[in-house]
Amino acid sequence: MSASRTTDSAHYARDFNEVKALGSAPPTTRTPEQTATALFFSGNAVVQFNAALRDQLAVRHLDIVDAARLAAAVDMSSADAIIAVWHAKYLYGFWRPITAINLADTDGNPATIADPNWKPLLATPAYPDYVSGYSGLTGAFTQAVEDALATSDLHLTLTSTAVAGAVRTYDAGSALRNDVVDARVWLGIHFRFADTGGVEMGQRVADWALTHYFGPEEEDDD
Repeated sequence: MSASRTTDSAHYARDFNEVKALGSAPPTTRTPEQTATALFFSGNAVVQFNAALRDQLAVRHLDIVDAARLAAAVDMSSADAIIAVWHAKYLYGFWRPITAINLADTDGNPATIADPNWKPLLATPAYPDYVSGYSGLTGAFTQAVEDALATSDLHLTLTSTAVAGAVRTYDAGSALRNDVVDARVWLGIHFRFADTGGVEMGQRVADWALTHYFGPEEEDDD
């Protein structure tokens, strides 16, 4: 983890104060639109993205070979990304915002102020912050789809697994990645650097997998 993410850095203070202001349970400075985005991405990412993948297979009218290749590339990349995410979580063991904000008077940073009564919008999961699993899966999913289809023009349709009837569409993976990064901060369960780090990790895993396992088929020389 970069030194800029240590608790006595200016970068840490910036992300600390962002999640403190925008990720708390009411009262908060978060807007209704930000709250809606946060809640949309507060459910089961695996279920959400696999449903979006099935939609891609259908709307692109892929034959069985191309459909199998896309499904394998996305799910293999996603699985590898989650393995990497959980390795990082327990390698770094970085505290979640609720603990950091409650105990900010122990972090050695004069730019952070403790609030022992602060609580996040969403109940905090019982494992470390860095890096974000939802963000890692988002990075892997979007990058694998882009790489496998050789396009950034995705027209993704996503359904929330937490908000009944909520559906969103994304023309590009970058827009989806940005919303997920924001959402996990606005839920109050991640620092921004944990989200951006997760997205970048997922993208790198997917790029590696597509390069090494799902590249163009080589023809045998006679």
